[in-house]
Amino acid sequence: MKFINQKFNEFKSIFISEDLFKENEEHANIVTASTMFNVFWICVITWALVYFNVFKLGMDTMNSVLLRSIVLLVVPAIICFRLHGKGSWLKHVLFISFAFMLAIADAMLKYNVTLIMVIPVILAARYYNKKFTISVAVLTSIIFIISAYMSVNIGQQDLNSYNLVIREGTTITVETTLRDAISKIDVDEAQRLKNIFIHFFLPKILIFNIIAFACAQISQSGKNMIEKQKEITESSQRIETELHLANAIQHSMLPSIFPPFPEHNEIDIFATMIPAKEVGGDFYDMFLIDENHLAMCVADVSGKGVPASLVMMISKILIKNVTKIDMDVDKSFTRVNNMLCEGNETGIFITSWFGILDLRNGHIDYVNAGHNPPLIYSKKNNKFTYLESKPNLVLAGLEGTNYTKNEITIEAGDKVFLYTDGVTEATNSNKELYGEERLINFLNKNTGLSVEETIGEVKIDIDNFVGDAEQFDDITMLELLYKGKTDTKKDNSKKNKYAVEKEFKADKKELDNVQEYVLKELNNLKCDSKTINDINLAIEEVFVNIASYAYNDKEGTCTLKINYNGKDTIDFVFKDSGVKFNPLENKEPDTTLGVEERSIGGLGIFLTKKVMDKVEYKYKNNKNILTISKKI
Repeated sequence: MKFINQKFNEFKSIFISEDLFKENEEHANIVTASTMFNVFWICVITWALVYFNVFKLGMDTMNSVLLRSIVLLVVPAIICFRLHGKGSWLKHVLFISFAFMLAIADAMLKYNVTLIMVIPVILAARYYNKKFTISVAVLTSIIFIISAYMSVNIGQQDLNSYNLVIREGTTITVETTLRDAISKIDVDEAQRLKNIFIHFFLPKILIFNIIAFACAQISQSGKNMIEKQKEITESSQRIETELHLANAIQHSMLPSIFPPFPEHNEIDIFATMIPAKEVGGDFYDMFLIDENHLAMCVADVSGKGVPASLVMMISKILIKNVTKIDMDVDKSFTRVNNMLCEGNETGIFITSWFGILDLRNGHIDYVNAGHNPPLIYSKKNNKFTYLESKPNLVLAGLEGTNYTKNEITIEAGDKVFLYTDGVTEATNSNKELYGEERLINFLNKNTGLSVEETIGEVKIDIDNFVGDAEQFDDITMLELLYKGKTDTKKDNSKKNKYAVEKEFKADKKELDNVQEYVLKELNNLKCDSKTINDINLAIEEVFVNIASYAYNDKEGTCTLKINYNGKDTIDFVFKDSGVKFNPLENKEPDTTLGVEERSIGGLGIFLTKKVMDKVEYKYKNNKNILTISKKI
């Protein structure tokens, strides 16, 4: 049974490339087959030259060589080409055939072709397998010993050796075999064999061993090189995967749903972070401390890449957690600074601008830890100006530093624009900086844009300025528009009941469009951020499940209807014409078990039931109808 499995795996290897060595072997097989084809054509050319009496060789001999070359060279080469060089057994067939063909040619040709036997060994080195190269060298030696014996009896090669032992003027004519040709000549056979060994066989073997040894070393060096390349490639792929994961984790920590607080129509806020590398050291944050106070922050960690991103995540968490305990921005930053200084042997520091906005009156308490001054837009003056204040020391710079609080009050219609130095220090190919003056001039020319449009247009202007030059620093921007205090509850009470419906392709690529469609309706209803996140999670679970399994990899559609009852509940009705399936019949997963112990399936609908208030299923008119409801 083991033998059958082995042969099956060898057969399977014809069609499956497993690793770099397998790919290299397949390519080496093609190279060997090509060489065999070239040797065949040399045999054809030689046969033609003999036919036209250019070479003085027997025609019968050349006919025999040509016939054998077809069997031993052309047939194996064609097999190799048809299999695209695939098959662990193929190289053995190629080299046995090739070596035998060269040995036959060596035996039958009239002149001693000393180096013809090294060709297989040189080709074997291309496989980067020292054992295989040595095996080919041993095989070739054995075959050429047989060739030497054959040449004494049927070949013409060793006619050269008789020149050392026959009388001058003696002519040997070979019509049948060499043995018949010398039967009537008085020759010292022992002396002839000695001459063959000393003058022909021994030099050939010595040269062959030197070349074989060199080929074995080249083969081993090649193998070491491929193994090193494989390690580097695997390491690079692993690092790339980890960087992609780090990038995803980093972005997941930054607020990405805008508007982030749709229940608060006193403000409109938007932000973005574009890292220079896979992960960056910049970050922004915005969070509600309570119903009346909004914290906003932009920061820049010194350095780039993974170390900066780790400090970025730690800093972001510390600032948020400490601020929720103590709303005094100066005391919060003093505590955060001391925490960041502990064990900071790398010398990494953070510049940051942090402010807390009172949503009731526009009052902002802020602290600047060595960061770029923000830009404040005054609706009254229709103009942006830099908010000048004496900056404090950077965070993680010196333990025990006390930070100073500053204050400003903005009016309804005013804006706050925060950024990192990746904006003002963006550099073009002429080493020119984008600069603070260019930034403020651009903003003052585009005061009528929304917060999202402003950030998008600034990024476009930076890209136009930089041109083809590489981005060398992270770019982060945040803009807040203060609208003033309004009664959101009164707005919600005026909303009438309604229903909207839209059809989507049952494809996971459509998920973003589905979520955008849902988010638009939730924003219209002024839903809070927690409700939006819960609904967003449920929508994703249900839609991805339909896209993955409803149509069994065939094309189909999913209709999503949104019903609002005008009071406190919103329904999401999914309809598809796929395979009949009631997800509510699935047994709930045991969440006490580990991931490896838990059976597959059921977790998505389990999460949906947890975050939604009601989940119902029915099958009607050949359609799956799943309704999920949420109180808002």
